Amino acid sequence: MNRDQQAPGPATPTYILRGHAAPIHALHIFCQNLRLVSGDAEGWIIVWDMVTKRPVAAWKAHEGAVLEVKGVSSEAVEIYTHGRDHKLRLWRFRAQEEGLLEKTLPVDAHETPHSEPGIQPWLVHSLPVNALNFCAFSILQIEHDKSDTGLDNKTSPVLVAVPNALDSGAIDLFHLPLERRISTVPAAAGVKTGMVMAVSLFSNPAGLYVCSAYEDGRVMVFVRRGALIIETTTTGPPDPPWTWENVYTSCPHSQPVLSIDLAPSKAYFLSSSADAVLAKHEIPSLPSASRALQDSPPKQSANTKHSGQQGLRIRDDGRIFATAGWDARIRVYSCKTMKELAVLKWHKEGCYAVAFGEINGIVDSKYPGDGSHTDEPNDSDSQALNRDESGFSLAAVQQQRNRKVQNTHWLAAGSKDGKISLWDIY
Repeated sequence: MNRDQQAPGPATPTYILRGHAAPIHALHIFCQNLRLVSGDAEGWIIVWDMVTKRPVAAWKAHEGAVLEVKGVSSEAVEIYTHGRDHKLRLWRFRAQEEGLLEKTLPVDAHETPHSEPGIQPWLVHSLPVNALNFCAFSILQIEHDKSDTGLDNKTSPVLVAVPNALDSGAIDLFHLPLERRISTVPAAAGVKTGMVMAVSLFSNPAGLYVCSAYEDGRVMVFVRRGALIIETTTTGPPDPPWTWENVYTSCPHSQPVLSIDLAPSKAYFLSSSADAVLAKHEIPSLPSASRALQDSPPKQSANTKHSGQQGLRIRDDGRIFATAGWDARIRVYSCKTMKELAVLKWHKEGCYAVAFGEINGIVDSKYPGDGSHTDEPNDSDSQALNRDESGFSLAAVQQQRNRKVQNTHWLAAGSKDGKISLWDIY
């Protein structure tokens, strides 16, 4: 085989983000791939600009490890964080405020500040929740009447699913911005599942669904039938209380389930565990009446022979999913066949979290806000700007750089080493 015919070498990251001083526990790419938010074991949150690869904001959001982060961008940026300090918090800032935000990274936080410190994002809500289970929250955006005076119109209404504080096998549903518990999904009757380890919340015309996974290796699906209507003018749970039905239960794992993720089609969800098994679970059609359930086999399963895969995430086109491995490998699989497609190796220590960028629905758009947010051009951009005949402007260069980032097939991985690797795959 000559040099031109040699097989390509192993994949390498396109970029490494260095800023955390503790293991990375949570990642989320949002704002049409223009922003990445990361959370670590010491409670720090960093929002990264995916174009410049620099921090937009960095602050200590919790006194304990961060379990999960989610970023939402509309008129402003909203960051949901869940910490081991038993707090679920919502932070907010506007694009035009980015220049004022503190950007000192955790690795530099102990150094003497050389300038006036910036501000941290506005803490909008802080909700006491259970964090003993290591189970991260799941959120579901819900429709509401914008004229309803019972809501804070600045906060998009969401339901938040977290483990119950008294029964470690039950799940609480809270409403934000009302900051009150709406319902509790009871622990499975007659089965000792142990603690809830992962939860995913979604809805369709048939009802509200909660997919859950447990310490004994089981996964379950609960449903509350009917339209999702929440009375915002009352202070307590709905009357009568919501009724939940267990419509699916399976036990494909011999060890505690580490993560689950719902497919974009909402037809199935995947689970990974401390064992080497990956399993696909079909969302069942609702029976005409509730019935007693026995364990069902999963729709598909695969013994990967690699134990300890967590942070499972499905890309939004439904074609591939990825896991973060305790063996420091990021593995990419086919959603259709469950076969391993790639093994990404760069980190020297175990990986805990992965996140995909968007593939579907990317359009040319400015950063949320008034459109005044721009970044300084690099040298090549400056050269282009100096060419009068090119007709380029700073805004055109920024738009071109944004478009390139938005159209990249990002996969981010966070490790115990405190570093985030960015990959461009498939």
